[in-house]
Amino acid sequence: MNTHHPLSWRRWMRLLIPLLACLSAALEASPLSARMSSQFLVEGEQATLEYVISDGLNPRAQLKLTPVDGLEIRSVGLGAEPRIAFGRRREYVFRFMVTSYTPGNYTIPAARLIDDAGEILGPEVKVRVFKETELQWSTAQAGGRSVRYAAGFHTIDDTPFVKEVIPTELKLYIPTDQRVEDWGIPEFQRDGVAAWRFEPRPSLGRANLLGRSYYAVSYPSTLSPTRSGMVTLGPAKLRLITVQTSVQNFNAAFYEPLNVVIPELNLASQPLPAGAPEGFEDAVGDFELSVTTSDSEVREGDPVNVNLVVSGAGNLDTLNAPKPIDTEGWKLYPASSVQRDDRRDITGFAAFRQFMRPLIPQNQIPPFRLVFFNPETETYRTILSPAIPLKVLPSTAAPSMAPSVPMALPMPIEEMTDILGLTRAGMPLLPETRMENVSRYWQIIPAILALILLFRIAQLHLFPKLKPDPERVARRKAIKELEKAPAEELGFYRTAGHFVEEWLGNSNDELVKDVLTKRDQTCFTGDADSAPVPRSERQRIVRGLRRLMLPLIVVIAGTTADLRADDEVAAEPAPEVTAPEMTAQEAYDSNSFKLAARLWLESGPYERLSPDTLYNIGNAAYRLGSPGEAALYWRRALTRDSSHPEARQNLRFLERKFGSITIKRPDYQYTLAKIPLAGWKSAIWAGGWIIVLSLLVFPATRPMARMRIAAISGLVAAPILIGAGVVGHHFYPDDARFAALEEQAVVTADRASIRTDAARNAPLVLEAPAGSLCRVLKETGDWVYIAFTNETRGWIAADQVKMLIPEAQPEPPTPPSSTSSDESKSA
Repeated sequence: MNTHHPLSWRRWMRLLIPLLACLSAALEASPLSARMSSQFLVEGEQATLEYVISDGLNPRAQLKLTPVDGLEIRSVGLGAEPRIAFGRRREYVFRFMVTSYTPGNYTIPAARLIDDAGEILGPEVKVRVFKETELQWSTAQAGGRSVRYAAGFHTIDDTPFVKEVIPTELKLYIPTDQRVEDWGIPEFQRDGVAAWRFEPRPSLGRANLLGRSYYAVSYPSTLSPTRSGMVTLGPAKLRLITVQTSVQNFNAAFYEPLNVVIPELNLASQPLPAGAPEGFEDAVGDFELSVTTSDSEVREGDPVNVNLVVSGAGNLDTLNAPKPIDTEGWKLYPASSVQRDDRRDITGFAAFRQFMRPLIPQNQIPPFRLVFFNPETETYRTILSPAIPLKVLPSTAAPSMAPSVPMALPMPIEEMTDILGLTRAGMPLLPETRMENVSRYWQIIPAILALILLFRIAQLHLFPKLKPDPERVARRKAIKELEKAPAEELGFYRTAGHFVEEWLGNSNDELVKDVLTKRDQTCFTGDADSAPVPRSERQRIVRGLRRLMLPLIVVIAGTTADLRADDEVAAEPAPEVTAPEMTAQEAYDSNSFKLAARLWLESGPYERLSPDTLYNIGNAAYRLGSPGEAALYWRRALTRDSSHPEARQNLRFLERKFGSITIKRPDYQYTLAKIPLAGWKSAIWAGGWIIVLSLLVFPATRPMARMRIAAISGLVAAPILIGAGVVGHHFYPDDARFAALEEQAVVTADRASIRTDAARNAPLVLEAPAGSLCRVLKETGDWVYIAFTNETRGWIAADQVKMLIPEAQPEPPTPPSSTSSDESKSA
């Protein structure tokens, strides 16, 4: 018998169809794409231009290019060539060779693909040709041999606008007689710009420079200024692995590094013009908007799935979803985005899925608005999509006289596109005296209650059985009578002599003999004097007789002077620390993330930095474009406060975004982490105390007392509380179970190469993304042997990984090198 719900497949189709519609609409937006091996050419350099179409191609289709003065464009091959792309997709490629001997900026007009079905236009392609004299030449050593090379960063525009994305390339020219095994990844600095990872293209160009043949290696990427004014990309370092031959060893080949230095590139970033229209959300580029829906008819109360596709060229990765101009009568849910394939491409599309629920009868889906700044025309532009007719049908649900219980919706999944903001509350530093066991102080209360119950038990059952010693009572009475003896000598010594004869008759103490002698002289010689006994003498005799009569009781008590001294030490105020929140906050708000991180880190010793301060340093590192450093400091915040919600959520977002190798946890463990680990331990202690107190209640109370009912309830509830605490403590997401905190480390490079041995030319094990958690097993020179949470082991360069618990005051995060990941761009 089939037990599946009859509407389950429909529910899946309702979720799948909008996503497919987004992808199909995006593909329709740009069916013909262009790829060029390099957009920056020196005079005489050749580059490959490819036009790619993914759809089925008509064999008679022709690609037409408009000639460009100053550029030589010639076809290579016999028309369209089929090939298999990523994901086993078939595509067709038209290849052309581009060269020029005239410096300048060129634009290749849109190509036209003509077949029986009509004409398809491709994108424009921009090319910059520069003079050979503009190259900056340098010399490096490899295997005792001098290698002359030229390298530099190149952009189409030297005065971009803030948030504008422009193509950027690192060009390297190196002699063709120098064999290179590994072209490396550049490590560069940046100030005021966000740039993606620079990776070498697999195809090498050629150019004749200085009378020699040179390889032209292109490292393409994109660049976007984050602030106005002078911004800088570079300087950069690039480590190539060359192959050298040894004449002494019969031309045996060996590897030698070649360290290349790339000078910095300075740009004058322009601020966006004032007077931005309503709805502008930092969209910079030239875009088109397509809005579609698969729901032209919906039932009352059902949501409408709207597919939004923004196509064109610009900052597609940071775009926010367009919003409807009229939201009255609609409930909008947060829009979700579709991840782009190659985020370094300036052109393409950004697809979004928007869920809307009509709250009142509607006859159309309102137009959506996209406001952007076009850097080509230097103007703002607003695009409105047409309204989409909508028919809302009555609900088919049976009417009910009583209010119905709404259907439980699934918990929404986090769809974060950026990290959470700073935490502005709390102290920047921990107290001078660390209160690591403050969570146990509450146990003083049940301990006092237990003492009270124990005293009550003793009062009811023990004290009645204790009878006072008659002899001891009589002795105390005799001492009191001695203390009340008359002041004159006759009466005092008569009482003292009687006391000695009754209680200390067998004593040979000198004081006893003196008292009896004095008594005999005073009372029996007839020379009695009515003068009083000196006070000091009286006290000496009384104290001495009491000492002889009663046993010595030693009372141990702490001196009040020591207690007061301890209180004064404990109450001594900690030295006032000037919190740098305001200065660091202002630096952060002004996009000076490196300065903000340094100010937070220098606000006090690292051991006293609060979890919020470490969290803020992680945010600054992320904004710097260093996700590995960000993950490191968020994890350090969690070592101070295991339930820090912002740090845990940002870390979860970063690991999901970059694919970091970390401990895979089920969702319920993140729910358990909302309560600190100390809270689950306290639950176990609380359950134990409840059992102890409940058991003490019975002997401390009389039968039928109301407290016994509460004690029975406590005995029932305490095991449940203990069980919950044990389960929460056992399944708590504690990274220390993977390895001790002192052994844990985090990969800080954006993408680190893990190798089988401590050598750059050793075989590759895997590429570890930024933020990956690992355990340090061994250190050898500049290499570290590590183990990841998935049991993978290998060697990593020491400068690409940092310990979770630093041995000294750590250095502030810095803008990452491009050995970092594809995601090193600042959000």
